Amino acid sequence: MVLTLWLVMVCMASWQIIRERDFRREIVNGQLNLVNGRVVSQIDRANPSLLADFLDFIEQYYRQHPLFSDILVTIYNHDWEVIDAAGRPISLTRDDRRRLEAKSITPDAEIITIGGRRFFCNASASTDGSCMVVSALPDDKLLNNYLAGDRNEVWTVMFIVAIVLTIVTYFSSRYFSRNIDILRDFAKRSATDPDYTPGVDFPHDELGDIARQIVTLHNERQHAMKQLKKEHSVAMHAIEDKSLQKRQLTNNINHELKTPIGVIKGYLDTLVGMPDIDEETRNHFITKARDHANRLVDLIADVSAITRLEEGAQLISTERINYHDLVYTFAYDIRESGALGHIEFTFDLPLEVNVRANSNLLTAMLMNLAKNSANYSCGTTCTLEYLGETGSGFYRFCFYDDGIGVPDEALEHIFDRFYRVDVGRSRKTGGTGLGLAIVYNTINAFGGSVKASNRPDAGFQITFTLPKWSYR
Repeated sequence: MVLTLWLVMVCMASWQIIRERDFRREIVNGQLNLVNGRVVSQIDRANPSLLADFLDFIEQYYRQHPLFSDILVTIYNHDWEVIDAAGRPISLTRDDRRRLEAKSITPDAEIITIGGRRFFCNASASTDGSCMVVSALPDDKLLNNYLAGDRNEVWTVMFIVAIVLTIVTYFSSRYFSRNIDILRDFAKRSATDPDYTPGVDFPHDELGDIARQIVTLHNERQHAMKQLKKEHSVAMHAIEDKSLQKRQLTNNINHELKTPIGVIKGYLDTLVGMPDIDEETRNHFITKARDHANRLVDLIADVSAITRLEEGAQLISTERINYHDLVYTFAYDIRESGALGHIEFTFDLPLEVNVRANSNLLTAMLMNLAKNSANYSCGTTCTLEYLGETGSGFYRFCFYDDGIGVPDEALEHIFDRFYRVDVGRSRKTGGTGLGLAIVYNTINAFGGSVKASNRPDAGFQITFTLPKWSYR
């Protein structure tokens, strides 16, 4: 079972590393696609001065970013002659041109060899097909390290989790093995020594209850044997009758002794030695273990989400988002799905609140806030409210519920990873302790601020800011 656990953890770690590698590759690919799209847009406008200014802007903008500081953008005409470039123009062979013509059909960047060097490259054709735009990053150590991701952190987390689970499994198995050893020793001594008096204090659990019942049977057997000895001088009929009773009693004791021991030992041996047991039996024994396994997936996932927010905050793509429309859609979906159970989500936002953010991350942030209220507030409603502008290019919002609030001493730790106000209640609801930490990192990734407090009347609230959309 421990080996299976380690294999599962290794598979999960490998899967997480692959996911992070694909995510980073998508980030780089998105930047190259963005550059190509903007250059093609300038070409379509047929204004050479604007195109030259834009290429200069690309060089200055990406020079500040270590990963994209060596970006090369080259524009070719239909005869593959260089029209303009940001950085050193890329010289192409005939084979290179064929590969780039085929590459321009798909939007995904990939590592290919151009002019004898390897590049992470993307190509796009202009609308009329008269020009080809090629953006590329040299396939160097910096790019490879970024695309590979931080494997050490993932493996460290998985190793710690696996060690903890191994320890828990070891002590659990040891605990049950000890109980079985006690029962086995008792059965052996009671079968060979009729004068044996049990002196073991059995544990107060299911096995202990069974052991105490067996001890009761054993004491009854002892009493019956003493009675038989005292009545040995009675008539033959009485002796035979007593002997019959003795044999029947012995058979019953042996049956009651062997059956529970066999069943208990069978269950434990099945768990340890037979991973292919039938579904119903397996589910009976590992339901709680399965529930705990589901909570780790959620942490990795959450840990993974926090890791991406912290390490890739500068690379998160943002766009103009009508926050009112996004919240309206979220409210409809959450109401139709019934994901919040008894609690109702409401909002009060102006129709035109345009923010610069990422729609997926904003939706995930709202879900974490709503589920936090549903799981822990003990209230009936949670609300997102618009508070106005801050005067520094941000909108101010407040998410609150009408629940019991949180202790004042917990407010300064409410956004800490794995912090729980009520550990027992959090575990019953299946929380990972990372929901509000993800909210905090999401707001920070967009450049906003976030603060938690208790409402004056009742409930808990989180006040946060999001940047206004402005054309740059």
